[in-house]
Amino acid sequence: MSPTGADHERSTVEKNARPDWTEGFARVLAEERRWNSRQIAVLRFLAASGLLLLSLVYSALHPGFIGAPNNVLALYVVAAGVVLWVRQRTSRAAQLDALAIPLVDMPMVSLLLWVSTQRLHEVGAHADASAVPLQGVVYFALLIFLASLSLDVVQIYLAAAVAIGLQAWLIYAERPDLVFVILETVLTLGMTTLLCVYARGRIVTLVEVVAREQLRRERLGRYFSPQVAEHLEQHSAELGDGETREVTLLFADLRDFTALAEKLDGREIVATLNAFHTRMVEQLFSFGGTLDKYMGDGLMAYFGAPVTQPDHAERAVRCALAMQRELGRLNDERRQRGQSALRMGIGIHTGRVTLGDIGAPRRRDYTAVGDTVNVAARIEQLTKVHGVPILVSEETRRRIGGDIAFTPAEPMRVKGKSEPLQTHVPALTAADAGDWTSTPIAS
Repeated sequence: MSPTGADHERSTVEKNARPDWTEGFARVLAEERRWNSRQIAVLRFLAASGLLLLSLVYSALHPGFIGAPNNVLALYVVAAGVVLWVRQRTSRAAQLDALAIPLVDMPMVSLLLWVSTQRLHEVGAHADASAVPLQGVVYFALLIFLASLSLDVVQIYLAAAVAIGLQAWLIYAERPDLVFVILETVLTLGMTTLLCVYARGRIVTLVEVVAREQLRRERLGRYFSPQVAEHLEQHSAELGDGETREVTLLFADLRDFTALAEKLDGREIVATLNAFHTRMVEQLFSFGGTLDKYMGDGLMAYFGAPVTQPDHAERAVRCALAMQRELGRLNDERRQRGQSALRMGIGIHTGRVTLGDIGAPRRRDYTAVGDTVNVAARIEQLTKVHGVPILVSEETRRRIGGDIAFTPAEPMRVKGKSEPLQTHVPALTAADAGDWTSTPIAS
């Protein structure tokens, strides 16, 4: 199951690759736009309905009151309702809502102001009629701000262009001689637009920072134990830059899982692998190990990076023993459910590797590469040949000293090595050996 030799080098580092941070940024930005557009659509409908209700009530209480025309307000409510209905039935709601501001809200506001002006002229309130178009500056500035919540510069400038054109038309239609006032309103709306574009830039920058931080925390939680992740947080360590250092590699792989999987349906296979990986990674993290990747029914991990661990070799071996014990507990649970036991082989090797973010720009993994990785993968495969649950290389054994007892295994030739590879079996209790002691080993 596990790749060995050059096969491991050629195996993709994208096995469990994360999306590039730009994808996370795009998702966060899109979600922010959707949320803003939803609020604007609801606010539009409530505001138009509230204005219509207020106008109807006030007109009933004051028959001579000349305010916003109720028929235009009713038309606005219908338009707002249509926009709200459409946005709930399309995946492009954010773009449609942003367009609704210059194409629905602004024309309706200008129509309300223009009709109100005409009604005031009809009753002889010429002074009041001349003042109505100037109110549009406030309304249009507010609408430009709402358009900026789309976080799209094009949408902001489009709304600004429509607002300036309609406001200039309202003033000119009422008082063609007020050229200076028209220029003032153009300047006011133009400055409002620039401020909104600036605010939009700050919001997008903040979203980008949040997306980067979210992805960084996600990577820490995926790759590293809680203790290592906390250390990296406190020291603001950066992942991804290549470095070479000594680590201890650990490869773990389930034995004969293909044969077992043939008797299971897809749901049972996934559930079995998820339960296995969950238990093994818990043990890995408890010893401060770093999860490199899952490989189907196996995993690759290492100790000694990204945080230096002088005892990385001993950590790896003790972790392997703990993983076999945990597998025994998992098997006890499986037997109680009438399921067959699982068996796992673990290979461990110590040496220098290159660490860093490796892969295509959009899909990368923080991983280890080098001959040490290949040797560790081959040692894991030798557990099948020797019929033992754990094998440790001579390099790893030397770094542990006498803290753990080992039994030498027969030296074996492996691909890529001119000399036979000397490995050792750590001292196992019955719990450590688990189901290896009672189940024939498949070569």
